[in-house]
Amino acid sequence: MSSAGPAPAAWQPDDGLSGRFEGRAAFDAQLQYFLQQAAAQGWRQIIVADADFADWAWGSADAVELLHHWARQGGQMTVLAQRFDRLVQRHPRWVQWRKTWDHRLQCRRLLSRDVAQIPSALWSPQWAVQRLDVDRCVGVASAERSAIVPLGERLQEWIRSASTPDFAATVLGL
Repeated sequence: MSSAGPAPAAWQPDDGLSGRFEGRAAFDAQLQYFLQQAAAQGWRQIIVADADFADWAWGSADAVELLHHWARQGGQMTVLAQRFDRLVQRHPRWVQWRKTWDHRLQCRRLLSRDVAQIPSALWSPQWAVQRLDVDRCVGVASAERSAIVPLGERLQEWIRSASTPDFAATVLGL
């Protein structure tokens, strides 16, 4: 007879955002939901990937406040991009947040020249969002392990074999 009791239930989204999504507003809602849950639950690991993050709602005051709340809890984020210049140009609030929380981030430049191969995704062990068609913002979101694990493995492979550290929070000169 075991005294351990039942295992805790896995986190499940409660607002109907699981499944297929389509359009800019739907993707923005997925990003906001991801950040809300990461902050509320203190997700320890996050990976985000995109060719350049130019069309993400990344620099809004709400997104940055959620990122501050999340980072205060000690999580780690890996940011994968083919280029960071558009992120700098279009999301100055995020860039400032990145400078503040540099010790919680690892930014890596993806080495692939084929933009179509670069994933556009938000990933944590609890929730995954992936745009399958970036131009039309069509994708899927899920808390199911069958979706989370393969995406996480793919992103880890990009980190290991197809990226290099980039986008320093500060530039030191002599």
